[in-house]
Amino acid sequence: MQRITVTLDPDLVAEVDRTVEQRGYAGRSEAMRDLLRRGLAETRRRLDPDLSGVATFTFVAEAGVRELGQRLAEVQQRRHDLVIAQVQVPLDHDATLHTLLVRGRVRDILAFADEVATQRGIRHDSLSLIPARIELGEHGHGEEPHPHEHIRT
Repeated sequence: MQRITVTLDPDLVAEVDRTVEQRGYAGRSEAMRDLLRRGLAETRRRLDPDLSGVATFTFVAEAGVRELGQRLAEVQQRRHDLVIAQVQVPLDHDATLHTLLVRGRVRDILAFADEVATQRGIRHDSLSLIPARIELGEHGHGEEPHPHEHIRT
């Protein structure tokens, strides 16, 4: 690692120290590295619309909202290339927690999350996106390859 010197105002140092304590970092350096990585990742997302990434998208859907399940299924079917897994957990009689694992171009992930989150009957949503270099090859809808053809060693 390389050592650098950074000058910060006292309020910002106090905020870093609170973050170190609250999140359990070993020290300021570890916290600063993490904060820098997050900030740089956010900058990359804004500057490169073709950047690829992986994400978790979590939302709470109200039960009994007319055609919500059908609308959500249609959105997911249109973007089946993004959704790689999902979990649904009933919270109570009125709501279900949905968590989707998605991968693709960041702009596509953001558009997909917005389309889901703006459906009537979606109460809360949260997207956690991580830029990552992943293969985003085009896929067809022809004959399925043999299951072992995707394995790389």
